Amino acid sequence: MARTWQDILHTFEHFLKAPHEIGAVLPSSRFLARRMMKAVDLKQANSIVELGAGTGAITGELLLHVSPGASVVIIDSNPEAVAILNRRLAGQKNLRIILGDARELRNILKENQIGNVDAIVSSLPYASLGEGTTRHILSAAADVLTPQGHFVAFQYTPLLRKTLEAYFEIQSSEVELRNFPPAVVYRCVAKENKKERLNLKNIA
Repeated sequence: MARTWQDILHTFEHFLKAPHEIGAVLPSSRFLARRMMKAVDLKQANSIVELGAGTGAITGELLLHVSPGASVVIIDSNPEAVAILNRRLAGQKNLRIILGDARELRNILKENQIGNVDAIVSSLPYASLGEGTTRHILSAAADVLTPQGHFVAFQYTPLLRKTLEAYFEIQSSEVELRNFPPAVVYRCVAKENKKERLNLKNIA
């Protein structure tokens, strides 16, 4: 899904209205989208969740790589972005686009009768969401992944690494310079022992 002026305008306007929700003034580049897809083997994933899809800069690449019959769930909290995705992806098989808060990931999956998932691809701007919100989302993501599932996220600073390590084992981190701004892509698996994860209630 190539960048369009509609994507650029939507992203810029959303940034001006709520910079903590979007974290960038431009949509993600195709180079970042491709690096994200290289970080997880979607051909082996039967169920995938994308968090914070926006207008679909990552989504388009994701849908090119999923296996036939794989179930894809997109969760975004912005009504305008969800409306754009619904128009663009109408008729796409095995795809659900949900207007919702990533903090409610467990409940959203339960309400839609979805069990644990094989991959989570996240474009959320954790650096601007705040520590409590970030930990809430990461904890939920780790909980709903299958034992072999992967969590892939990009950020514009390396500051997320320490927080990620509370919930995940980081398998790799790579910098994509062909994006504005440059981004770090993390490939992670959930820690096997949930007791190793920090308890959000104890740090809130």
